[in-house]
Amino acid sequence: MLLAAPDQDARALTLAPPETETSPEGVEVEPEPAAEPEPEPPPTWRFRHADKPVKVVVLAGSVGAWQRDPYAQHFENWCSNVEVKNLSKTGYGAWQLRQRFMDQVVANGYVNLRDPANEYWLVFQGGLNSVAMPEKTNKEIRQLFMSAHQRNMKVVALSLTPWGDEGDSRRWKGLTGLTYQGYTQKIVDFELGRLSPQEALGRYLDARDQPDAPWDPSELADIGVDLYDSAMRDRDAPLREIQPLRRELERSKEWKRRFAELDESTRELALDEYAQRAAELPRWYMRKELHSFDDIHPNEHGHRLLAQIACPELPDSWGCACPAIGSDVPAE
Repeated sequence: MLLAAPDQDARALTLAPPETETSPEGVEVEPEPAAEPEPEPPPTWRFRHADKPVKVVVLAGSVGAWQRDPYAQHFENWCSNVEVKNLSKTGYGAWQLRQRFMDQVVANGYVNLRDPANEYWLVFQGGLNSVAMPEKTNKEIRQLFMSAHQRNMKVVALSLTPWGDEGDSRRWKGLTGLTYQGYTQKIVDFELGRLSPQEALGRYLDARDQPDAPWDPSELADIGVDLYDSAMRDRDAPLREIQPLRRELERSKEWKRRFAELDESTRELALDEYAQRAAELPRWYMRKELHSFDDIHPNEHGHRLLAQIACPELPDSWGCACPAIGSDVPAE
């Protein structure tokens, strides 16, 4: 188990991405090359409502593709100036979503992104299908944001939602859960503009024309909404027992190697800190009453809550009347 040094943030607690990984939604993904999306017919969809001057494309994986009262529909219902086209696709990771944007939006002759009568927005909420490759995922999301900005669109980034379950032993058992929480947090932090280019992209930093330069605004979302550390989290979940986690750390050869130079008292404090972080992982899962058929996909209550969290952050031009988070969402 590859652990960060004590002075590093909890978000750095990750393993190096494996050569091949199965995504949380069961789609096998590879670092290079990514799986090709299935060919689709040329796009024929168009925006149809002249009285809705804000045109919004929603692009996400299977969370966004949810059919029963999805968050995209709430945006259209609550925001009087908005017409929404939901292009979310089950099973798609960041690279595939970027390709879908190019195929369905950029190559769509029925959509004029330069029409001065309209305002165009991309709402992106994806990356979980490629979560085990966070730096590559961030590289693809960055390119997607740049492609949207180059074509007169602004970007709202809805972060990944909380996910995980104690029954998922491959990803969340013991200290392994720190790895997946770290993967998730790195993507969330990039989507919200919290990381430097080096932190976000790692070995993919050379994808930038000037690797060492600060972010250009075109590389980042115009608006970021934190859904991961939000009311969707199960903040009151029971903690794991600390002592078994502490013993797992003490048996770890990698832990011993990385922290061999610490004096005994400092090493004990570090053991306690990391065990505590692992014990708190269930509080980064989604609230159980918001689950649909698994711990990843929100049900209709979860989608409404997601939309309620995001709505106040949306632009004034959308004309949103945002309902308060309240009794329409099950109590914790």
